[in-house]
Amino acid sequence: MSVPYQPQNLNAEQADGNILLTWIGALNATGYLVQRSTDGVNFTTIATLGLVNQYLDALPGIGTMYYYQVAATNISGASAYSTVAQMVAAPPSEMSLFELRLRAQQTADRVNNNFVTVSEWNAFLRLAMYELYDILITSYEDLFASQYVYINTNGTTQNYPIPDGCNNYFGGSYPSTSSDGDPSQAFYKLAGMDLGINTSNNAWVTLLKFDFIERNKYVYPNSTSTIYGVYNMRYRLMGNFVNIIPTPAGNQQIRMWYSPKLPALLQDTDLTTLGYSGWLRYPIVRAAKYALDKEEGSDTSKLDQEIVFLKQRIEQASQNRDAGVPDTISPTRMDPLYGGMGFGSGGGNQGGW
Repeated sequence: MSVPYQPQNLNAEQADGNILLTWIGALNATGYLVQRSTDGVNFTTIATLGLVNQYLDALPGIGTMYYYQVAATNISGASAYSTVAQMVAAPPSEMSLFELRLRAQQTADRVNNNFVTVSEWNAFLRLAMYELYDILITSYEDLFASQYVYINTNGTTQNYPIPDGCNNYFGGSYPSTSSDGDPSQAFYKLAGMDLGINTSNNAWVTLLKFDFIERNKYVYPNSTSTIYGVYNMRYRLMGNFVNIIPTPAGNQQIRMWYSPKLPALLQDTDLTTLGYSGWLRYPIVRAAKYALDKEEGSDTSKLDQEIVFLKQRIEQASQNRDAGVPDTISPTRMDPLYGGMGFGSGGGNQGGW
């Protein structure tokens, strides 16, 4: 028996931290050797297999680029190794920049096409990721709004900076210095503002946005709170500052809730952080459309349709996410107040709330 042929079409795909290798079986093969590398040069054998054409590399390590090659074997020896396939292992529901780019290239049918450079693909994906992020924040409202910082007023300042991720809000408060801890995450979108009305027990009331039509209400005296809530004080965003109207008194504390900036994907091993399965198809399709738009003659109608569908699906998912309290009519309660006959069976209204 002659030495087997070289395995063809080695492919690597990842899911939930695992990497699955598949290939086309080689003529005369009775088994296969699988090798792995972290630099693409120095390979180590990780599996000796029988007559199969796939191998699951279970949890090799999150966030690392792995390179694979496969050789066919029989009693006469081993074939030449296949072409190298590479992939980055990612947490469940996430992808690396490398995989996002590969999936976008496959969607656009532009794998190994150099008309759109790698740096352009990466830029398209970063832009598409922010589009998805904005859709999620808009649809879910409170999604990703887990960050908050404290503003300590001084009685004279009306404009307070938003967190920039490097120069302010050290330790989560303003004013502060670098000795107070790490800076809070950089600001992307405001979710809401609270005013502390009792520093001894941390009672909070919600501030409303500035309404320009009612602007003359936001004047002194600036006694801003009562036991029933807040009047006169409002907020608005002005560039890199949040403007409090009117100027708050000193020694008050304001809590700013916000969604942080999305971490930029720069290197192939950088991982997405959205944490929701299925939604990453949106930036893949969006980046594919950006790339094909550059060619100025490509038909992107199917991609346009999929983008619309994906956006609608995200919005639908945001409306029915709370399965614990379904917003539906129950057939079990028949309240007499609404024309029913109580909670048992019988005549009258067979439905209820």
